[in-house]
Amino acid sequence: MDEENEPESIPNENLDLESDEYDDDVAELSLEQVIEIMEEAWLNEKFAPEILPNKREIVEILLGQIGHMDQKVQHLDSLDFKRAFYQKEINRLKFLVTSYLRMRLEKIETFSKHILQQERLRVTNNENLYLSQNELEFAQEYEENLNQHFESVMSFCPTVMNEEALIVKPNMRSIVFLKAKKDIEGILVDESNDITDLSTGSRILICYNNVANLVKSGDVHLL
Repeated sequence: MDEENEPESIPNENLDLESDEYDDDVAELSLEQVIEIMEEAWLNEKFAPEILPNKREIVEILLGQIGHMDQKVQHLDSLDFKRAFYQKEINRLKFLVTSYLRMRLEKIETFSKHILQQERLRVTNNENLYLSQNELEFAQEYEENLNQHFESVMSFCPTVMNEEALIVKPNMRSIVFLKAKKDIEGILVDESNDITDLSTGSRILICYNNVANLVKSGDVHLL
């Protein structure tokens, strides 16, 4: 194929970001790196039983780039084959972002009370929240509606129920498949207290609760 007629790939260049909006590390990322982080976040969120720390900055950057690419496509001739290439990539990135956000909202709806309890503890302990501001507002509104519905139902029910018993929690002991991104020593494998080491690139089936912190730190990612 003639080189000048080959489809253009997404430019691997540093994004033009304001340093006061994003962390310095994020501001120095290329678009290719942003997409890789988003793809990994999507996989982790898909397979982790609990909601994970949000990737708000990455989502916002990617949405901005999708808008920029949309504008670029509009200026291409409808017969230009590069238009179809760009549009396909735009659609893929839109799916990646919307699917990621949808999975998080589904977890919020399923575990709203538990998630908000954990967020309140993080505030008390001066820790970073897992939810974005929009997600937090959604969770609070959802919980309020849920409480109103519960009170309405309970007004017709003489049995007193323990509210704590109604809190649905994620199964932190579910089995996950992961890949190590670095050498890791001393991972607890199971209840028999067996310990294993992981080398970079190695994969293992393991109880999520034993590696939850490694997923959040980015030392491993779920598959």
